[in-house]
Amino acid sequence: MNRKSNDQNTSGGMFAALKNQVMRVRKDNEPPNRDMESFSRYVCDLCHTSGPLSGLRQCVICGRWGCSSCWHDEYYLCKSCGGIMRLLLLKLPTHDEQNQPNTDDSTPPDPIEDIP
Repeated sequence: MNRKSNDQNTSGGMFAALKNQVMRVRKDNEPPNRDMESFSRYVCDLCHTSGPLSGLRQCVICGRWGCSSCWHDEYYLCKSCGGIMRLLLLKLPTHDEQNQPNTDDSTPPDPIEDIP
């Protein structure tokens, strides 16, 4: 029995949400474009620099090929998809949290005076 979870906090849920928001540019294992000026170099889809095939990685979300400077190692995604992932992971305050008074106030309370 397969269950689909609506919880986006799991890593699978976040990647599924990201895949739903990002358009696929290349199919899985579709090779990168060759550099027209050289025989054995390929072009990064993001910054358009040329380099060896071993220096490029294919993003699992959008399918683009990225060089090391266009790669987000933390998520193993291209920097474009990694930026969207980072936005999805931001914890935004809910409406209730915005209306609550700040309980982390570092000012000491007013001293209570003893009245004789």
